Amino acid sequence: MYDRRMRQKTRNSARPTQKDIAAAAGVSQAAVSMVLNKSETPSVPAATRDRILKVAGELAYQPSHPARTLRSARTMTLACIVPDITNPFYPGLVRGLQTTAAPAGYDVLIYDTDGALDGERRAIGWLQQGRADGVVGTFFHLRAPDLAVVARNRVPIVRLEGQGKSRGALPIDSVFIDNAQAAAKMTRLLIGRGHRRIAMIMGEFGPGKQRALGYETVMREAGLATEYVTDTTYSEEAGARAMQLLLASDRQRPTAVFGANDMLAIGAMQAARSAGLAIPKDIAIVGFDDIPTAKLLGLTTVRQPEFELGALAARTLIERLQPGGLKPPGRSLELKFEIVERSSV
Repeated sequence: MYDRRMRQKTRNSARPTQKDIAAAAGVSQAAVSMVLNKSETPSVPAATRDRILKVAGELAYQPSHPARTLRSARTMTLACIVPDITNPFYPGLVRGLQTTAAPAGYDVLIYDTDGALDGERRAIGWLQQGRADGVVGTFFHLRAPDLAVVARNRVPIVRLEGQGKSRGALPIDSVFIDNAQAAAKMTRLLIGRGHRRIAMIMGEFGPGKQRALGYETVMREAGLATEYVTDTTYSEEAGARAMQLLLASDRQRPTAVFGANDMLAIGAMQAARSAGLAIPKDIAIVGFDDIPTAKLLGLTTVRQPEFELGALAARTLIERLQPGGLKPPGRSLELKFEIVERSSV
């Protein structure tokens, strides 16, 4: 039975220490250190371990990250590099990463590259300064050889990809859904609804290439012509501009439009309605990602498991960071997508 007077005393102090927890729980400081630092603790009985954790929670104990860094040469931080934090897809990814990282003692820092090559290069420079122990990243421009300078410093990297990647010699893993297959399945859905003039709107970089591949493959198999409008970003504004170009074209207006992400598709919906078109009676519109707004607007889309992608990335990094954990080569880990049909088709 631990000393309740000691517990009250430490509650009144500025910041409880492991020594305070040991005194309150009636155990050695070494036992507290082993349990709180998540070391293997076969010599600490389960009941003692539970008591230590209970006392630590009651005292609102917070580990000292500088102290842990000095002991382990680690920052206890994972970096999440994204191209646009305002895109509603990425907060779900970050939440999955953070929810998995926190119980293992890791904080998460977010670095927004704005989807630009210079931004990605600055992120790599930032990582070379030893700011994080591991990295989850969406890179539109940099490839595995560009990331090698970080990986060779024993900083594992997990990339969010649009397709499976070959195994490499460095600790660079990939998590992905098959973007080409997802886009192909969505295109087949539109053709199955009777559409023959289907246009695709996409961004200049990023996931659009694989999604366009799936769309183009199915259109050609069906003997149908493809039509693209490409903008510099994946924003609602870009989607609206693309739809306006399609409607102003001398070519026959498409009966369906496939946005390479939901934000493009939502912008296209807004422009179509502003032009007096009814969705889906006059034109069907579909997207990719299944961001929260997609459900509110009735947008048919490809659902990516963004939370699960973030959680899987975090688990992979943590496994590589553990003593005796995963060794190179890198792995390519696939999750499943889903077509979500709503009222826009």
